[in-house]
Amino acid sequence: KKGSNVIQIKGDKEKNLLEVLAEHSIFINAYCGGMGSCKKCIVRYLKNAPKPTKNEIDAFNESELSKGFRLACQHMAKDDTAIEVFESQVSFASSSDDNCCADDSKNYIALDIGTTTIAASLIVNKKVKDNAFLLNPQVIFGSDVISRIAQSNKGKRKILEDILDSAISNIVETFKQKHRLNSIDGMVVAANPTMIAFFLKKNTKCIGEYPYKPVFSGSKTVIWHNINVYIPYIISAYLGSDIISGLLNADLSSNFIFVDIGTNCEVVVKYGRKIVALSVPSGPALEGLNIDFGMMAKDGAIESVDFNGVFNIKTVGNKTAEGISGSGLVSAIALMNKYGLIDSTGRLLDAWEPAAPLQLINRIKKEGFLLHEGIFLTQNSIRGFQLVKASLAAGIEIALSKLSLNINDIKTIYVSGGFSKSLKKEDMICSDLINLNAKFIFLGNSALNGAKLLFCSDVRQKANNIAESMEYIDIVNESDFQELYLKHMEFHKC
Repeated sequence: KKGSNVIQIKGDKEKNLLEVLAEHSIFINAYCGGMGSCKKCIVRYLKNAPKPTKNEIDAFNESELSKGFRLACQHMAKDDTAIEVFESQVSFASSSDDNCCADDSKNYIALDIGTTTIAASLIVNKKVKDNAFLLNPQVIFGSDVISRIAQSNKGKRKILEDILDSAISNIVETFKQKHRLNSIDGMVVAANPTMIAFFLKKNTKCIGEYPYKPVFSGSKTVIWHNINVYIPYIISAYLGSDIISGLLNADLSSNFIFVDIGTNCEVVVKYGRKIVALSVPSGPALEGLNIDFGMMAKDGAIESVDFNGVFNIKTVGNKTAEGISGSGLVSAIALMNKYGLIDSTGRLLDAWEPAAPLQLINRIKKEGFLLHEGIFLTQNSIRGFQLVKASLAAGIEIALSKLSLNINDIKTIYVSGGFSKSLKKEDMICSDLINLNAKFIFLGNSALNGAKLLFCSDVRQKANNIAESMEYIDIVNESDFQELYLKHMEFHKC
């Protein structure tokens, strides 16, 4: 049952219900990739409800369980079952950056296909008309590109391509209906090389196997559903058009570090006339995935915490807290590190250990650190954060070494990623995510912001020039990465 519509589907009994629904273009929120930790893939059994699992007992109260509420990721498909689903919907949001550039007054869509989130801006008459985002439905097949490539190689290629195509089509049609547009005349698509391959319905095998090659290099123009699509420059298997688009937001006349923090972390260092770039695997914790109570940065997501004698949280839209966003994770860990609630290894201390204000100590529970009723920052979430911080710090150190620089030689750092618009410099430093005494410039979704400029031919040429002047560092060939990664797992005192 979808809203007021009832449809009948057939699925493989050996498959998870979440996957069966996706195969029939029914997408529900699954921020953790079907691991059971986010507790967002809610369905309601109307007939033959299965016995609740431990995760479901934790997620629902007795009344909800008796009414048939369950998590789709916890059960296999089975015969003679009726369920009600609550589909993931296109969400609309204001933007902190409505700059755009177009050579004419046609209807355009700038699109950022993130591994976790698909974000889009509608441009009409050379102005940003609307902004939308949607959870990438591929997350049920893995939170990172390597997992999805592996699933594609195991026979899931068509469904991975089709569900992505369906999600993007949903955004396009939603824009058209909402704003009564007859057509979309062009799109710019910024994404990592794996998402580009799925978008173009090309085999991703070459990206996941040595010598790790993208399905194409350079920029490209294609036709997608009768829409002209421009794909900015792709440099390597792990450095894509999203990074080239993102760099359009930076002052290229200055020296800087540019980091794009997502499921992979991309690091670009510009010094003088030289630009070096690399990509490191990091995990999706800062996109709200694979952390307990994690969610995208939408209404109800905790985006920051504060303690000034009284503990406070701030949520997106000032709505009742429903989960933790990436920026909320950074902010909470910054506070816990500042007040000594975690040790240098990242272990969340027991209540008797820290010499901290009593109001904070009282929030340490067996489930984790209490952020809001029923929402905890857990040890698992801290570990997920450490994967990001260690990988990013190791990547920055390697990139700087290629230019014979150290961390104090650069005074400006650009921080990109959809979550970064809600960050503060203090939280970046106290969380030890980027512990750098420099000027921080938070770009938000720089890939999308850059894509909005690429409807102008001169900006496209500028983007190509940036890409062609860049030296790519393949992290696979960096023997000291693992050692640096382990070193940067530690927390430094704030």
